[in-house]
Amino acid sequence: MPVVHIGPRTWIRSRPVALAMTLVLALLSGVIGCTNLKDAQPPAAHPLLGKIWDVKRGAEISKDALLREAGTAQYLLLGEVHDNPEHHRHQAEVLRALIAQGRRPALAMEQFDREYQPAIDAVLAQSGGASESGAEAIAEAGKFDRKGWDWPLYEPLLAIAAQARLPIVAINLSRNRTRDVARQGFASLGEGAIARLGLDANDWSPAQQAIEAHEIDDGHCGQLPPSATPRMIDVQRARDATMADAIVSKGAYTGAVVIAGDGHARNDVGVPFYLARRAPGKRVMSIGLVEVDPDQRTVNEYVRPPAKALPFDYVWFTSATGREDPCAGFVMPARP
Repeated sequence: MPVVHIGPRTWIRSRPVALAMTLVLALLSGVIGCTNLKDAQPPAAHPLLGKIWDVKRGAEISKDALLREAGTAQYLLLGEVHDNPEHHRHQAEVLRALIAQGRRPALAMEQFDREYQPAIDAVLAQSGGASESGAEAIAEAGKFDRKGWDWPLYEPLLAIAAQARLPIVAINLSRNRTRDVARQGFASLGEGAIARLGLDANDWSPAQQAIEAHEIDDGHCGQLPPSATPRMIDVQRARDATMADAIVSKGAYTGAVVIAGDGHARNDVGVPFYLARRAPGKRVMSIGLVEVDPDQRTVNEYVRPPAKALPFDYVWFTSATGREDPCAGFVMPARP
């Protein structure tokens, strides 16, 4: 859930949810998860910087080609590293391009908990959404966590959506529901939720379980007690399935552009996996915004075993944001 992988640890989960996962871990085993970050600034001459890779074709494509392809998707996921300003600039560029193409997709955001959807809808209905001040009103209605999320990075996206009168969709599973899943499993999501959300064990392979386990362990500095991993996988799956449910429910007619951590945008275990089951026949496209690493200079080096391929439809390589490594010297607290 708060699994964060940057640089060679490419895929990222939700940063503000780190507090929620701290609570989850306390419930499960009395330990606190850490975020696995690497302080990496790419050299200016990095061969992948600014490149866009078509994973299926195994070839580089132009930005114009990517934007044309994006316009054909019913559900477009833009997987970000949350604190990277370049990623948010790319997201805004894609959203503007779709609007210019005549699309009016919903803007679906991990940064809003699903329980605040009625309040967001009420604000949009009252204001019509057609002003930049609408971004502030939407943030207030959706209880945007300005301490956990960097508001200046997200405000432009909401301003674009407000000006274009796009629907705004809150897709995240709340902290309370997250705790419930950690304690009680999928049953806490309500009667019939397992089948409706696509959480049946028969649809989830051992390979997918291994990928999630690896990502969660690596995102906690390799120090997570094995006994905590299964429930944490349940939490992550519940979040991804809930996001897909919200996206399909609110974006069935308009389509949606999804703003979320790039771990959620993965085709193999993330939201696209559940969207494919909830909306068969609809085109789902994932774009992973991936920070280049100075030690990884070819595309294949960004494939993270046990995955066998890059888990997106397209990868847009960007510069990296320098960060301290919280795993340096970290020791997982002992179980009380």
